[in-house]
Amino acid sequence: MIDEPEPPPDDSGATDANLQRAMRAFESGSANYNSAKYKDALSDFLEAASLYASPDFQYNIGLCYEKLDKPEEAIRAYEIYLKTKSEVPDRANVENRIAELRAEIAAREQQAAAKPEPDVRPPQTGEKQRKQAKALIGAGAALTAVGAAVALGGGLGLGIAAQRRSDDLSAIQSRGNPDDRSFADAEDLEDQGRQLEIGQIVSVAVGAAIGLTGIALLAVGAQRMSKAKRAPKVAFSPSFGARSFGLSLGGRF
Repeated sequence: MIDEPEPPPDDSGATDANLQRAMRAFESGSANYNSAKYKDALSDFLEAASLYASPDFQYNIGLCYEKLDKPEEAIRAYEIYLKTKSEVPDRANVENRIAELRAEIAAREQQAAAKPEPDVRPPQTGEKQRKQAKALIGAGAALTAVGAAVALGGGLGLGIAAQRRSDDLSAIQSRGNPDDRSFADAEDLEDQGRQLEIGQIVSVAVGAAIGLTGIALLAVGAQRMSKAKRAPKVAFSPSFGARSFGLSLGGRF
């Protein structure tokens, strides 16, 4: 397969103005192609093909597309050349070239499919990491404080109330019932004391759960803060010279 523009068949008897213009475009395209001006050559050959329906122009168009690394377009031009030219002396060579271009396209597609997708997420700066860590530490401290308040306040308050009910019940049972309370009053005191004890246990459990969550957030925040402090810091600062000014990039790693 000859890697150079191919002229259309000689038609010395043709006087068609379009044919003459097509030949001038072909000559310009050949000169541009030989000078490695492949885009200009392609434009010339496309103009020639639009003026005169010669399969040879399609062959030349295919050559230009190959040089411009557009294998799909080159294949299409070569196939038109093979379908429209009655006698193709280099048919086998053109068909082999088409097969090579198809293999090239398949290899590119396979390589693109195997290439991992780039990570388009913007990298977190140290300052952003520090802000996130501070937020976690703040939330953890708040939850820890709330958990302690619930566990201590609720547990202590309900525990004192339960102890009072127990003391009142003990006075009825073992100290001669000084307040002259009835049996029904004793049952009420016993029920109230039991409910207060249950409430005390629940308060301590809920407070402990909240506190543990806060402690976990504190630990995560402290870990992220430690990583953020090790992150590189980059800053821009103005720089001035005798005849210029601009920005200078500085960093700590």
